[in-house]
Parts: sequence; C-alpha cells; structure tokens
Amino acid sequence: MSRIKYFGEDCPRARSHIVDSRFYGKSYASGEARQIFCDKYRMQRWLEVEACLAQAQAELGIIPREAAREIARNAHLVRLGLHSIQEGIVKTSHSLMPLLWALQRVCKEETGEFIHYGATTQDIQDTAQVLEIRDAIDIMEREQEAVLRLLVSLAERHKQRLMVGRTHSQQALPMTLGAKMAVWLDEVYRNLERLRECRKRVLVSELFGGVGTMDALGPRGLELLELFSRKLGLKPPLVAWHAARDRFAEFLSLLALISGTLAKIADEIRNMARSELGEMEEPFHMGKLGSSTMPHKRNPEMCEQVVVLSRLTKVNAALGFEGVINEHERDYRAVRLEWVTVTDSCLFTCGALTLMREILGGLIVHEQRIAANVARAASLLGTEALMFALGREVGKQTAHRILYDVSQQALEQERPLLELLVEHPVASRHLTREQIEEAVNPARHVGLSVALTERVIKTVREKLATAAHKNSQPRVCPLM
Repeated sequence: MSRIKYFGEDCPRARSHIVDSRFYGKSYASGEARQIFCDKYRMQRWLEVEACLAQAQAELGIIPREAAREIARNAHLVRLGLHSIQEGIVKTSHSLMPLLWALQRVCKEETGEFIHYGATTQDIQDTAQVLEIRDAIDIMEREQEAVLRLLVSLAERHKQRLMVGRTHSQQALPMTLGAKMAVWLDEVYRNLERLRECRKRVLVSELFGGVGTMDALGPRGLELLELFSRKLGLKPPLVAWHAARDRFAEFLSLLALISGTLAKIADEIRNMARSELGEMEEPFHMGKLGSSTMPHKRNPEMCEQVVVLSRLTKVNAALGFEGVINEHERDYRAVRLEWVTVTDSCLFTCGALTLMREILGGLIVHEQRIAANVARAASLLGTEALMFALGREVGKQTAHRILYDVSQQALEQERPLLELLVEHPVASRHLTREQIEEAVNPARHVGLSVALTERVIKTVREKLATAAHKNSQPRVCPLM
C-alpha cells in the first residue's frame, strides 16, 4: 500500500470517501449509519444469511443438523482470515466465494460442504443488502419522528406570530410563521408515511438459485423460502427479483424525496437568514466562523449542507432507475450500482436528518425583525383586503385596477399607499381613511393561519401517538 507522510508519520492512504473523513465525515453521514455499511459488517451479514439458510435447510431435513450447527458456530468474521479473503477476491474476481472458502476451512470435517447449499451469490448479497436497508429505515423513521416533534413544537410556539407571506420572492400577504411551519410539518409527515409504507415492498428476501427457478433448492424450495424469510424477519417475495430492481429504485426515489423536503426547509431558513430579511437563522455559537476574511459573516453552512446532501441523493435516485434495466435472468450492472447508490443515499439521508434535528433544535427566530418587516410592508400587504372592501362598492375587477395603479405608484414614488388612496378620487369617495387603515391592518388578514396550523399539529400528534413504535435501534451485526 502506498503511504504518505502525515504529521511526520507514515499513514496509509485510507478514508478517501468523504463520509469516512475524520474531519468532514460528520457533515455527510451519521456515525450510526456508517456502521451499518462498514465493509466488515457487510461480510458479517453475508455470513449470517448463510448461517440462517443452513439452519432453515436443517429444520426441513435438506442438510444435516450438525452441518447447520457447525456453519452457524463458525459464521463470524473474527474466526476467518481477512487477509486471505481479500487476496482471494483479487485473485478470483468473485465477491463471495473467498469468504465461503474461508468459512469452509474452519468448519470440521465434511460439514463445510453444506455451506451455500443451492443458493446463488446474489441470493445472499441481495438479502443482506435488504437487511442493511432495514437498519437504515429504522434510523430514518426514528429521526423523522424527532424532526416532526421539533416542528410540532415550533409551529405551536409561533402559530400566532404575524409575518410577511411571500410569493415569487416578493412580499405578498400577511400570514403566521406557524402556518409556514405547518406546511413543513405536513410534508415531513407524508414522507414518514411513505417510508413506513415502503417496508412491505422493499424488505423482502431473495432465495431462488441461478436463474430464479429454485431447481437446486429441491422440491421444498417454497417452504424453505418461507422459513428462511421468517428467520430473517423479512417477507418472502412471490418470485425471483435478481433482475427486477424496482424495489430499490422506489427506495432510492423515496430517499430523494425525504432529503428533498429537508433541503426545502433548510433552504427556506437560509433565505430568511439573508441580511435583508434577518427573520430566522440556523444555530449559532461564539467561535463558529463564517469567513476567513470577513469576520462579521454568519454563513448558513448547516442549511447549505442539507441541500448538498439532497442533491447527491437525487442523483443516486436517477441511477436507481438505470438499475431497473437488466438483461435476461441476472445482470450485475444494477447490483454494482446499488452497492454505491443505496449505501451513499442512506448515509446522505441519515446525515441530512441529523443536521435538520440540530438546525430545528437550535433554530433562532428573530421576532423583532419579523415584526419590523411586517410594519414596513403593512399597507401593501393589505391590497387584497382593500380590493374586496372597495369591490363591494365599485366591483371587484374595477377595484383591482384601481389598487394596481395606486400600489405601483406607491412603489415607484416611494410614497405611502394610504396617502395615495386618500387622494384617489374613486377610492376616497367610497372608503374613509379609518376604513382604509382598518383594511390594511395585517393582523386582521391572516385568514385561517392559526386554525390550519392547529389542524396539522393535532393530526400529526395523533398519528405519532398511535403509530406502532418498534425498536428503533439498528440491527447491526456484533463487533467482529
């Protein structure tokens, strides 16, 4: 292995993937998620799937019980020689057989002959990858619930906080901050429902042999599939899916959607942290640097990182659809894509969820700045209300034309809208100054903001309370 000088010492060239970086990996993936996809854990899962297969076959009388016991007893990576396995993979260009040979070498007498009995490599590796996905889903479900609880708390706290609503990046109408957060809350919960729903399609085993006919598994193949799946806590599929990768394409698309929602929220916080708005910002502490040359900067780097992770995950979703296209009964082009895309997307999504928990948990809301922005925009925010008030006298379309002309004049001349309306010959004939002032009071025109916010909060709280809570700790393999 080539080596570099590092702080005066020799250091192997390792940790080249950003998620494994000692310095920057935390911004790309959680440590908990990285453990799931560690290559040693992956091989250990393959061994455990092989052991589970042997135990199921022994129960059905397909292989001797002693063989199954011996295989299970030795199916631990610590008992095998990692160096010889690595060399074997290089020599044979086969991802699994050197591991199985190493297992066979430590099994006594002829019991090792029953390892991998009737299965094909992809049966083992696909099933193990599904177990990885299951562990990742457990983390994502738990983390999304945590994000939801934070959003519920924020929406409740700010459900009556008057703010400027914006469309097309322009000031539009009054609303409440809670109503904005209720939209985030509702979307995150839909993604949680989608994640829970995908379990029944994605978390399935694979055990069908070379071309998916189960020929080498014998006449009790379907019975074996049922028992094998049950032991692993997975569903048995109806037919082989060696070349049917739609399940993983769905899963990758879902991760793109989950991370996309998080990025939308993060990007909105980033936008509202602009110096010109200054209404909210991500957590800040003394010592956190925004720039090497501009000491005053408080850059929204956590929010930006959530967007980065979302974009990476979206690209992997596209590759998931590439994997749907396979030839004949088996094609490793999809599988090898998935080893990268499923792993990275799970890591990036877990990383985004961790960041979002931190952002929302320490979110800074600048209440005075929100109120000041409302005060500055108050009269223009009331043009819709004024249009309907004047429209009762002159007709809605006519009122729209009048308010359009007057509001554009106010913007061009930088004059108060109220002053121009009082001077307008038609508006002043039908509306008194007091009526105009009342109509442009933003607090009177937030509509059902509070009721809608409370409606979402109540629904999400009820659904979270009634959801079946499973053990959310990831089912990672024991340390080897």
